[in-house]
Amino acid sequence: MNAIDVMQRIAFDWGVRCFGQKHMNNPAVRALRCAEEVVELAQCCRVPKDTLHKLIDTVYDRPLGQPHQEIGSVLLTTSVLCEQWGLSIENVFEAELRRCLSKTPESFAQRLGLDA
Repeated sequence: MNAIDVMQRIAFDWGVRCFGQKHMNNPAVRALRCAEEVVELAQCCRVPKDTLHKLIDTVYDRPLGQPHQEIGSVLLTTSVLCEQWGLSIENVFEAELRRCLSKTPESFAQRLGLDA
């Protein structure tokens, strides 16, 4: 198992502790959380809100994709963005995982109104 696989497993286990198995195994919830993070990334890169609204309309007018291919596209695009910024995708992932692990599960559960 490589470092990314280990961190992925740790991240999933952390999510189960913070949000519960049902939340972590719901594809629509997970995709919505990914979308939230991407919108936050676009916001900090100063992408105008109306541009994102137009993008959502454009994407939803297309045929449905396949989850494994769309996840691959997200990872590929993220790796290109990291390269453009001179960042290591593995280091960025590890730093964010460490930041999340430093907080209590209750702090995350409270954000969603879940019982920890």
